[in-house]
Amino acid sequence: MWALWLMSALQCVNVWFFWIVAADQVSVLYNNLLLIPAFYVGLLGGAVYVHSFTRICSDLPLPYREFALSATSVGEGFGIVVADVIGLFLQACLYQIHGLEGAVVSCPASFSAGRI
Repeated sequence: MWALWLMSALQCVNVWFFWIVAADQVSVLYNNLLLIPAFYVGLLGGAVYVHSFTRICSDLPLPYREFALSATSVGEGFGIVVADVIGLFLQACLYQIHGLEGAVVSCPASFSAGRI
């Protein structure tokens, strides 16, 4: 059980890492080297997905398993939609940090151009 929580916490660390790279445009990482942590994020996300469904199949009794798998699938889809909406606002904040126009929504925080 602890592995699932650890992988989820690592995903939060990854969001923070990519935010810092995108906001500061760290010159060391702002090139093709960024593909390595992006690949790691994909592997980690897939591992969380597989691990959660494996835990459901191994831990729940058969009468509850089908409902739990269905509820988890719906929750996963809902989580993707929520993450996409949050991503729109994060993109708007990054646009505001870099002084760019054209964001679909407006950033709820106030950032100066070039400052975090």
